[in-house]
Amino acid sequence: MSVLVIFFGLYLSGHSKRVNEAKQESISSSRKESISQSKEDSKFSSSEDKESSEDDENGKLFIRDFNVYLSNKKMGTSSIEDGVVKVVLPNSVENMSVADFTALAQEIYDHANTLASGEDYDAGIIYFYSQNGGELARSTFSGGIKVFKE
Repeated sequence: MSVLVIFFGLYLSGHSKRVNEAKQESISSSRKESISQSKEDSKFSSSEDKESSEDDENGKLFIRDFNVYLSNKKMGTSSIEDGVVKVVLPNSVENMSVADFTALAQEIYDHANTLASGEDYDAGIIYFYSQNGGELARSTFSGGIKVFKE
């Protein structure tokens, strides 16, 4: 009987040791995965930050060059607000015919895209406003101009 108790005791101590080793291995494995995931997340985050800062820098260069163009043509100013390019045109454009205004907006839009391509910046949809704040037009996904004025 004492042999049986000793045998059972050794079995339990061995079993406990195996269970503890399995727990430690599981914890170690989880830590390694967590560390690996954290490193990947930080790499992804830093690459996102880098892309974001590159986009910001390219956007600043684009707006600077675009404003020089608009100033030379005496056509207003541009800015990027919440990732959207806004062009503020002189109030005099409100008196233009729809056809003339569409041609002007198309010229500005085409030049903006040419500049944006050179700066590795995606200008996206461009909105046109008067100095009074009225929304005049916006570019379309196909590259045309949607005029809101009548």
